[in-house]
Amino acid sequence: MKHLFSTFFILLLGALLHAQEHNFEFISNHIYLNAEVNGKPARLVFDTGSADVYLDSTWLSESGIKYAQMGNAMVRGAGNEAKKTTLIFSGVNISMNGKEYSPMMVPIIDLRVILGDKADGIFGLKDLKGKVITIDYKNSKLTLSDKLTTDPAEGFTCIPIETDTNHPGRILFAIEVTVTPGKVISGKALLDIGSGQGLHFTSKAAAKYELDKIQDKVYFHHEHGGVGGESAGYEFGIDKVTTGNLLLFQGKARYSTDHSGAMASDEYIAVLGNEIWQHFTVIIDLSKSMLFLKENL
Repeated sequence: MKHLFSTFFILLLGALLHAQEHNFEFISNHIYLNAEVNGKPARLVFDTGSADVYLDSTWLSESGIKYAQMGNAMVRGAGNEAKKTTLIFSGVNISMNGKEYSPMMVPIIDLRVILGDKADGIFGLKDLKGKVITIDYKNSKLTLSDKLTTDPAEGFTCIPIETDTNHPGRILFAIEVTVTPGKVISGKALLDIGSGQGLHFTSKAAAKYELDKIQDKVYFHHEHGGVGGESAGYEFGIDKVTTGNLLLFQGKARYSTDHSGAMASDEYIAVLGNEIWQHFTVIIDLSKSMLFLKENL
C-alpha cells in the first residue's frame, strides 16, 4: 500500500504543468528555500501567511548590497505593535532555481530575532497568484506549477479554500475544534505555512468563546513574537481539530491575548501552522481555490 501511494504521488507530480521543483530545508518547523538576492546567496522562509518578500536586516548589512530607493513606513504583522520599518522601493532581484522575481517595496526587519540565525528573508505569495503549490514535507520538496491537469484522488481529501487576489497572504478554510466533548468551536482558519506553531486562536476568538475560563492552561510570552514585536497568550489541551471529515490534529493548542496585529484579527478564528501541516502532503491550488491533503504514512 505504501508503494502504491508513492507511485501515485510521483504520477501526480508528473501531471503538474511547467512544474518548478525546489528542495527545501525544514528547520524549526519552517520551510527554507535556497535563493539568490541580487546575486548573493540567501535562505528565504516560505510563508503563505504573508503576501510580501521581507529581508533580514543583518543579512542585508552583511551582504554589502546597496539600494538607491529606500524609505520608511509603519508595518504591522504578528505582535502587538506597528513598527517603523525601512523599505526598499525597487531593485530587489530574487532568483530561485532559474525563476526570477522582482518584488516592490520590500521591508527590512530583524527577522533573525524571531526565527533564528538561519533566516535571511521571507518569501510570500504575491508573485505566486494562480499557482499550484505542492509541499512534500516527507521528501523536503516544494513544487510550483501553472495548473494541475488531474485532480488528486486516492488518499487525498479535497477542501474548499477562500482566496483573494487582492490579499494573496490570506488563505482561509473551515475548521471545527472540539475543545472538550461539550465545547465545539467552528469558523474560518488561516492556512499559514510561515508559522511554526500548531493551532493558535486569535484573541478575538478567545474572547468570543470564553477560552479564558479554561483552568488548565500555561502562560507564554514572546518578546519577539513577530513583525509587530511581543506576543503572549496561553497554551491548553484540546480534544481534536477537523476540517470536513479529516482529522488534522489532537493535542495542545494556544490562544492569543494580543490586542492588535495578526493574532487579534476578526477575519479568522485561528491560525494553523507547520506543527500540523508537516504531517501531510499539502497541495494548494490558488487558481481553483482548493486544498488537497494526504496524511504522511
